[in-house]
Amino acid sequence: MGLVQWLWARHRFWSAAVAAGLAGAVVLFGLVDVLRLELSRYVADALATGAAATASVAVLTLVGRVRGRRRAAAR
Repeated sequence: MGLVQWLWARHRFWSAAVAAGLAGAVVLFGLVDVLRLELSRYVADALATGAAATASVAVLTLVGRVRGRRRAAAR
C-alpha cells in the first residue's frame, strides 16, 4: 500500500509500478506455498510478505532507474 500511495501522489513510473506489483505477487504466492509446508502459517506468511515487499521495491527501483537513464539520454 505504501508504494501505491507514493505512486498515486507522484504519478511517475507506471511501468515500474506494474512490474513491481507483478514481481511482488509472484514472490508472495510462490513463497507462501513453499514455506507453509515446512514452517508454521504465521512465520511463513511473515517471511513471504517481507520477501515480496523487498522484491517489489527492488524491481521498482531497477525499472525506474533504467527508465530514468533512457529519458535522460533522449534529452
